[in-house]
Amino acid sequence: MNQTTATPQFHTLEVTDVQQDTLESVVLSFRIPLELTESYAFIPGQYLTLRSTINGHETRRSYSICSPLGSPHLSVGIKRIEDGLFSNYAQTLK
Repeated sequence: MNQTTATPQFHTLEVTDVQQDTLESVVLSFRIPLELTESYAFIPGQYLTLRSTINGHETRRSYSICSPLGSPHLSVGIKRIEDGLFSNYAQTLK
């Protein structure tokens, strides 16, 4: 069996919206530039790995895509986890 592992590619995406979903969760939406549309085509059940520098440390977390198919934006829901570095950071975004 021959498996191919793709090298992760990260792109800088603009956060277009931060919606408070519940007291403990937000939905982040990202604008996908036209030239990256094909790269961000998705099917239900896929996820994005978000990367950010928080407190001087590169942090990566994966979140399921919650956008409807065909949306020009990609959205992920992030629930706050006690002591969760990225989930607490996401709650502060505007």
